[in-house]
Amino acid sequence: MKANISVHSYSLPLVCPLDLAGEWMESREGWLVELVTESGQRGWGEVAPLPGASSRGELSAVPEWNPELFDSERVTPSVSCGLDMAFFNLRDGDSMPDPLKMLEVKPRDIPINALLIGEPDNMVLQARVAQREGYRTMKIKVGRRSPATEVQILHKINQAVSDDVVFRLDANRSWVEEDADRYLDVLSEMNIEYVEEPFADPHYSLSWSERTGVPVALDESIRSLEPAALHAYAGIRAVVLKPTLMGGLVRCATYAEAARDIGAYPVVSALMESGVGTLSLARFATAVCDPETAVGLDTYRWLSDDVLSPRLQFKDGCLSADQLDWQQYSVSVG
Repeated sequence: MKANISVHSYSLPLVCPLDLAGEWMESREGWLVELVTESGQRGWGEVAPLPGASSRGELSAVPEWNPELFDSERVTPSVSCGLDMAFFNLRDGDSMPDPLKMLEVKPRDIPINALLIGEPDNMVLQARVAQREGYRTMKIKVGRRSPATEVQILHKINQAVSDDVVFRLDANRSWVEEDADRYLDVLSEMNIEYVEEPFADPHYSLSWSERTGVPVALDESIRSLEPAALHAYAGIRAVVLKPTLMGGLVRCATYAEAARDIGAYPVVSALMESGVGTLSLARFATAVCDPETAVGLDTYRWLSDDVLSPRLQFKDGCLSADQLDWQQYSVSVG
């Protein structure tokens, strides 16, 4: 199928400056992919590598990408993701590449996990507000302070919400063996869904989970693995999928299938994409995630402006089914 592809840069201010892996960001920058088929169908995608998460090479290569050279070495993981999104969002499914046709969008409300960030007292307040707003899954970054301090923080957050709130902790591979067990008492008090990437060695994460009974999920580790290699990690609870980092929707769908083969489940997660990317990920999540699985789209709330109009709205801790239809939106470029 022939199609015309245009690329538009954007810069969106953040609600507040954010420290991402030691780099302070005041705005989110990326590129929108506009795909128009011969029949006039339009699909939008987003190329949005993130400083502090994507490699320097990825960040420098994207602006030089030539849309006419699909097989060029400039087609980085985020570019592949943007192209997948653009085709996936075409109104005419017959125009999609065959692998994307297998991803059926299922109109339904999508639960979102609330991301608690910032200073300890503020995170406690965020947890209370999130519960009032209907969120039942909350994610907390750990491994950034001393274990003793974080145990106190987790205890306060847990005390601030009701017992039906489920927690996801994300250690970003920062824990070490002598410190991890210091969290066990507070984890036993909390309703823990999983600890994401507790250790740098995913095999040790799995053995620690088996020893302690604390469920774990893999995120960074799977990016260096082929889907079939996930069989070595049978016993993990979940696999976190970030299409912008992993090379797109089709590739992530293969990991979702491999996760189910070992009894785990996929969790789609965003990287602070604009509304174009966030909506695309939400639609993708309906195709690969269980209906009750909370999706990691809460970083969208860090954007004080958007290219998508009207803006997406999270209500009662969900993105509602009626917001998944692309026909109601317009996209601002230039």
